[in-house]
Amino acid sequence: MVMALPHLPTAAGITPARPLTQPQAAPRFAIPILFAVVFIDLVGFGILMPLIPFYVERLGAGPELITLILAIHPLCQSLATPIWGSLSDRFGRRPILLISMAGHVGAYLILGFADSLALLMVSRLLSGTTSANISTAFACVADVTPPEKRAAAMGKISAAFSLGFAAGPALGGFLAGNDIATANFQRPAMAAAAFALIAFLAVLFFLPETRPPVAKAQPGDPTGPTLSANFGQVARRPIITLMLILCLIVMTFIAARETIFPLWAHYRVGLNPRELGLLITYTATVIASIQLFGIGRLANRFGELAMVKTSLVCFGIGWMLLVVAPNFSWIMIGMTTGAVGSALFQTCLQTMISQRAGPSERGLVLGVYQSAGSLSRFVGQAGSGTLYGQLGINAPFWLGAIAMLPALYICKLIGRGLKAARAAAAVANEAG
Repeated sequence: MVMALPHLPTAAGITPARPLTQPQAAPRFAIPILFAVVFIDLVGFGILMPLIPFYVERLGAGPELITLILAIHPLCQSLATPIWGSLSDRFGRRPILLISMAGHVGAYLILGFADSLALLMVSRLLSGTTSANISTAFACVADVTPPEKRAAAMGKISAAFSLGFAAGPALGGFLAGNDIATANFQRPAMAAAAFALIAFLAVLFFLPETRPPVAKAQPGDPTGPTLSANFGQVARRPIITLMLILCLIVMTFIAARETIFPLWAHYRVGLNPRELGLLITYTATVIASIQLFGIGRLANRFGELAMVKTSLVCFGIGWMLLVVAPNFSWIMIGMTTGAVGSALFQTCLQTMISQRAGPSERGLVLGVYQSAGSLSRFVGQAGSGTLYGQLGINAPFWLGAIAMLPALYICKLIGRGLKAARAAAAVANEAG
């Protein structure tokens, strides 16, 4: 059962003001600090990514239960992120980022000392409920960048996300050790908590507020921080709705691949924690390199929608290569192809959605988008263990490849909608 958050009182001393489209602090400071904050936080998150399935397995769970416990995080994230996004539109971005980082510190500490499945579930619940960092960071970027520069700026933040994943898994594998049976999972958890604490301090002392608090709701602002109201407001926008459906389909199978891959790679080709960490670091580096150095140029030249279509083709090819891979070299090629798809898909679709949102609703719309992604991660993570255990270890990959066909059709519908919206806008401008 999801309860709406109570109305939060306006802080003393805040002068009523209309939402601002530009921050009071210089934007040139906001983007680099956001990059550093997201990178530091995702290093901590990435430290644990390849290890948690084995942590849960050590406590006696099978594949189905392992992935179900992992899925608690995205389920809670899906329910909470739109609420945090709406609150960030009302009260500013920094308070929400601080709550998120503090929640991660607590979740990793609980995980480090967990000696039962119940404590593991508490850790996943806390980390998911307070995971507002990414959507809020992207809302900060949208606050301080014009539409024509937004893809490049969001690519930089996405690259920080990916670079954190690149550094984190390798560090986690090193801290855990080479042998699954004797791996030390407490050291990586304590390291993750330390990185989350550093990110908290970076937000507290260095990040400028990009959206000053608003004491009173303005016309057109979100109606309230309830989950149903947030989804209802966004669902009235047909093009954004199609983008959210696309996100649900694609992210479901991205999550399934990410969740089951450590177990799949260990039992198929015998990779240990350190080797898994290095492989995930490699793919995250590919993603970050494209997002950091190529996504802005590619989006400006070909358009975000074309890049999303390309990403779907990459996913389909990459996942089928994993299914038929006769050796580790083919696995590397499949992972590389899928990494290219990840780099293009997440940044470009998020940019397209941000461009459809006004200044007073960016946190809400991006929060709903992140919530849709989290919901699909829950479905993908929870279902991947069943697919792996009941239909065969390759089932999450070949089903994902097939799912890219309807996803491409949805892209076609989005293109039609965007073309019609541009035509309507042109007619309205001429009439005005």
